[in-house]
Amino acid sequence: MGTRSRDAAAALLLLAGCAGGGDPVRRDLDALRAELGALRQENEELSRRVDLLAARVEVATGRARAGAREEPAAAAPIVPPDLAVVRIEPPPREPPAREPRRPPRAAPPVPTAVAIAEPDPERLEAIGRKGSRDLAAEAAEELARARRLLGPARAHALEDFVTRYPRHPSADNALVEAAAAYADAGAADASCELGRRAKDDYPAGDAMCDALERLAWCESRRGSTAAEKRLLERLVADCPRTPAAERAGVRLATISGRSGETPPAVPARSGP
Repeated sequence: MGTRSRDAAAALLLLAGCAGGGDPVRRDLDALRAELGALRQENEELSRRVDLLAARVEVATGRARAGAREEPAAAAPIVPPDLAVVRIEPPPREPPAREPRRPPRAAPPVPTAVAIAEPDPERLEAIGRKGSRDLAAEAAEELARARRLLGPARAHALEDFVTRYPRHPSADNALVEAAAAYADAGAADASCELGRRAKDDYPAGDAMCDALERLAWCESRRGSTAAEKRLLERLVADCPRTPAAERAGVRLATISGRSGETPPAVPARSGP
C-alpha cells in the first residue's frame, strides 16, 4: 500500500474517533472511505502489472540462457595472435635502358599489276555528276574514237584508254590493239611491252591468245627460238580452234622443219 493509502487510513481513523462531530464529519468520512477504496483498486492493478512484468522477464531470461547454450564455440583464429607482420619494401626499380633510335624504314613497295595514274580533276568532277550508265557510255565512245585513229596516235589513244578505264571489259583488247599499232609504226619495244602487260594484267581476259601471239613475235624478233616455241605451243594448247592457234601451228611447223622435229597437231577450226 502506498503513502496516499496510509494517509487516507490515518485520516479515516481520526474522523472515526471524532464521530460525534455531526454531518460534516460524516461527509468527510464517506469521502475518505471512497478515496481509500479507489486507492486499493489502483494498488491491486499495479500489483497485477508487476506480476505480469516479472513473468515476462523470467521468460526472456530463460530464452537468453537457452540461446547462449546453443551458440557454437568461436572458431580459432586462422592467423596466430603472436604473428608479427613485417612489411617488405620492393627493391628499387632501375630505369629501362633506352634503345638506340633506329632510322625510319621506307615503306615496302606496293605490287600492282595496273599502272597507277593521277586522277584527272575533270574526270573526278564528271564522276560526281554522272551515273554508272553515263560513264559506261562515255567509255564506249572514247574507245570507239581511239579505234578510228591510225598509227602511233591510235596506239597512244588506246593505251590512254586502258589507263583511264583499267577495269573496262575491253581493256585487254585495247592493249593488244595498241601493241599491234606500235608494231605497225616500227616501235617494237613498245609493242612487246604492251603485249606483256596484256598477258600479266589480264590473265583471264579474252585477249590472252592475241597477247601470246604478240609475245611469240617479240621472241622471234629477238632470235630466241626456244622462248618463241614455248609460247606458240601454249597458244596451240590454250586457244584451240582460233585463228591465232592456226597461225601458231604454221609457225611451229616452220620452226620444226628447220630443226627436223615433228610439229604438234593443230586442232581443226570449227565454224566459219
